[in-house]
Amino acid sequence: MLKKYHVTTELRHEWYIFLILLVVFLIGIFVYPHLPEKTAIHWNLEGKPDGYGSRFTGAFTIPLVTLGLYLLFLFLPLLDPRRDNYPQFARTYRLIKLAFVLFMLGLHLLTLAFNLGYKVEISRFVTLGLGLLFTILGKGLPQIAPNYFVGIKTPWTLSSPHVWAQTHHLGGKLFFWSGLLVISSTILPDRPRFWIMMVLLIGSTLAATVYSYLSYRREQQTKAE
Repeated sequence: MLKKYHVTTELRHEWYIFLILLVVFLIGIFVYPHLPEKTAIHWNLEGKPDGYGSRFTGAFTIPLVTLGLYLLFLFLPLLDPRRDNYPQFARTYRLIKLAFVLFMLGLHLLTLAFNLGYKVEISRFVTLGLGLLFTILGKGLPQIAPNYFVGIKTPWTLSSPHVWAQTHHLGGKLFFWSGLLVISSTILPDRPRFWIMMVLLIGSTLAATVYSYLSYRREQQTKAE
């Protein structure tokens, strides 16, 4: 019998995400009185704060945004015409959601630590976190079945299951190795690290997009022969 995507099923499997969010909210409540009136919420390429917000913004904005985006990821498949494909890659989708939540909440905890007076390098964490995210995504991409919300969605991958599979196989390799290179770049100074990260991540996305078009053209030419 074909399995279907159910939000209640996902909630049973992902209860720990709500527990993690609850703990982080409780940490925010605990440290709230100790935060400065103006909290640093944004850093430039040199790792220096260049944007500030209120105490409430510093304590709760990222957890609230993370909760909202997680709920969006949870309910979006219900709107997908290909939602019956989600059970085929349920574990991969859950891992991607968990990795995103941990990245956002890790960034939030480091932001709190910085505003409490601890010496932390936010920009280096962002580089490391994004590298890990892309490595995880790279491992998961080949398992993702065709859908409209998760994966490499181009007109050509959405038009052909074969092109979808080929593109996600290549994209998985590109994102995985790019992620490892980004992780390795954390030993570099801020600006070179930033540009290496941008070139690798954007380059991988563009390469996968172009490949999907070329793969689709080859498929159409084969059918015409």
